[in-house]
Amino acid sequence: MNYLDELVKTVKILRSPEGCPWDREQTHETIRRNMLEEAYEAVEAIDEGNSEHLREELGDVLLQVLLHSQIAEDDGEFNIQDVAK
Repeated sequence: MNYLDELVKTVKILRSPEGCPWDREQTHETIRRNMLEEAYEAVEAIDEGNSEHLREELGDVLLQVLLHSQIAEDDGEFNIQDVAK
């Protein structure tokens, strides 16, 4: 299994009944600000020309995409595969 598959699996577990209570409570609206913050931090890393910092921030943006996708899957709307398409 690759890193991306592992991350998708981890997010699914965090949102499951056996996972983290905080993660289960989150909605698109409650983590909306996190998405904005992580995107701005990625842009800041680009402006700095700092590839190591950019790599970190893109990972944070990716986590936000996965969280939003899992919330949508939990609500029967779409999943990460639909996003990738």
